[in-house]
Amino acid sequence: MTQQHGETAEVRRDDGELIGMLRQVTDGGWVPCAVFGLPLATPRSAEAARGFLLDHGLGYLADRWEAREGGEWVTVQIVEARPGEVTVSYADYGHPKLFNERRTLQEPSPDDLRRA
Repeated sequence: MTQQHGETAEVRRDDGELIGMLRQVTDGGWVPCAVFGLPLATPRSAEAARGFLLDHGLGYLADRWEAREGGEWVTVQIVEARPGEVTVSYADYGHPKLFNERRTLQEPSPDDLRRA
């Protein structure tokens, strides 16, 4: 089921679980986004973007991610995700002072969080 909210649309499984968001872009295409709003793929038709999310489910949450720490990208794992917010745990052995620390990012952007 997809619910429209202005220029975004929630994509939910048949059981009602939120698996991602679609964001409309200026050229009329739609970008499939993570639950917390970060783009997961390039713009495409609304149906193709919805299909992308349905095909991939929440598996993207288990992917390797990186968060910007100062001027560096550091490996993190997603531990909690909700609309507009994601909590990550630092999982980079090369940064022992950060390892296992948690950080919550509000409205994350590609400038501070990315898939590795």
